[in-house]
Amino acid sequence: MRFLMNYQNLPNDESFDDSDLLLLKYATLFYKTFKKKIQFIQILFPSYKHHYVTIILSVFLYIFFFGYDIYFFNKYNPLFIRDDVITRIGINRDIITTEYHFHKLITATLIHPNIWSLIINTYYLINLGIVVEKNYGRVHTIALMLFSSICGNLLMCATANCNESQLGTSTILSGMMGLFLQEVTSNFRRISGKIEIIGTYLFTIISMYLTISMFPHNGNIMGNLGGLFGGYCYPYIFNVARLDNGPGNTERLVHTALMGLYWILLILNLLFVKC
Repeated sequence: MRFLMNYQNLPNDESFDDSDLLLLKYATLFYKTFKKKIQFIQILFPSYKHHYVTIILSVFLYIFFFGYDIYFFNKYNPLFIRDDVITRIGINRDIITTEYHFHKLITATLIHPNIWSLIINTYYLINLGIVVEKNYGRVHTIALMLFSSICGNLLMCATANCNESQLGTSTILSGMMGLFLQEVTSNFRRISGKIEIIGTYLFTIISMYLTISMFPHNGNIMGNLGGLFGGYCYPYIFNVARLDNGPGNTERLVHTALMGLYWILLILNLLFVKC
């Protein structure tokens, strides 16, 4: 909040309004919440509307979790999925490289190891996702989630230990933060409150990462870096413009080439480097 209050006292350049950045749209959600009459649910989700895609996805995530939890019931920890089940359905390098279950790079995103990681992940998913969807639309929000999930899960799987298994939507959250970062870096020269923007971004991403990392099997640092990279490259690769005229041909070519090299190297690693 300190970074936010400092930012609000700074004059903006007439040609660019810092408050147009997704980062500040997200950061001001809760500040604005308590200045108007709201429903109870808006205390947690200030921009709550039932039709947003991340809210719909979150409902399905709860259905998937309780379905798996009931089917593979753990009598010792009823709200935790058993480790042997996590190994079978999660991102496990040994299983993916030997049995070629590459579909798990997507499907594992839909399952969470326990109810607490699900609650935390969907909390961030809804609040970050609503900001993205309001400004980029439903189609790009879905595409961003899918793209950053694959980018993050590929790197996570390629760098994981053979007996390690991961689940969850943390790579999607990192992808959205990557999109926030892309907007900041591409407009950095026009931003008036540079220090405040950097502080707000660091506070947001560090607090999110520390929260989602409290429980095991909920992604790891490599998966989050991969998701961040995917989210950062997404506007360049798919020629998405919001605050300016869009990326130039050179920028688009460079980021597409980097992403292509990234995917090729990781897929080759999974195909030929066995446990």
